[in-house]
Amino acid sequence: MESRHRRAKHGGSRSKNKKKHRVLKIIGFIVLFFVLISGVMLGKAYMDVKKVSDKSYQAIDRTTQAKLPSLKAKSPFSFLFLGINGKSVNDILVLTMNPKQDKTTVVSLNRDIYLTSESATINEVYSKKGVSGTIDALQKLLGTDIPKYMTFDMSGLGDFVTAVGGIKIQNETHFISNGYEFKPGTLTLEKKDEVNAFLTQVGEDTKKAENSLIEREQAVLMAVIPKMKSKDTILKYNQFLNAFGSNIKTDFVFGNLKALGLHYSGVLGNINKENLKTSKTMIDGKDQKILTEDQVNKAHDKIQSALSE
Repeated sequence: MESRHRRAKHGGSRSKNKKKHRVLKIIGFIVLFFVLISGVMLGKAYMDVKKVSDKSYQAIDRTTQAKLPSLKAKSPFSFLFLGINGKSVNDILVLTMNPKQDKTTVVSLNRDIYLTSESATINEVYSKKGVSGTIDALQKLLGTDIPKYMTFDMSGLGDFVTAVGGIKIQNETHFISNGYEFKPGTLTLEKKDEVNAFLTQVGEDTKKAENSLIEREQAVLMAVIPKMKSKDTILKYNQFLNAFGSNIKTDFVFGNLKALGLHYSGVLGNINKENLKTSKTMIDGKDQKILTEDQVNKAHDKIQSALSE
């Protein structure tokens, strides 16, 4: 099927809105990186930022090729964002940024989508082949150039919580993890070890435990973002930079990050998002989520349209 070319109704609507909100927050987090980095680069911290950028840089050995256009000329381009935890990928977004139109187009893919070309789900491809295999598979699937990537290690969220001075978060489930007890209600998380415990997978039902962990990761992420904008965070930029260097991997070079901060900060003004809808089918005796040819073509056309100047 890959080519170029429940519950109650109200409950499903709430779930869809919640997912949309979550993805918008992730996009905001990415762009805030660019804005904050460009802000400190204009001052005496220039070399600190370059050092962290060099630490975050990680080239990948991919089989597909795609050229990054000129960022200084504000050319539109796409890149792959992966929110990861260990050998699992929790969030998969193809972002197309077009600063000339102040627009970001987002194609969101479920990690359990089965790729017939790989005989595996996207999550399984990441687990076996890493970022390079994932970007190769998605570029072939969507039939469009994806020249760059960025990964965010969700297990490093504790570094960002510490950098912003702690967060308050709503917790729905009572559980004990790594010596910490988390009760339902409002929690204050300040220590890295405490955040790591909160973001540990718990429960005997593996699938339910995985989904619950992803929800907690996203909740922490959403609580961190508003505090990243504060003056205190900017003044303590070294902690933020350390968190960035430890948990972000990308093949954007230092000059790319600087250009993104200076020329692409307005792309949140108009966000156009597409969640690719899956269909279920039986493959080798197992139910799998797949993308129909129509859905693949819809995503391809959406990205290509967003790349038009």
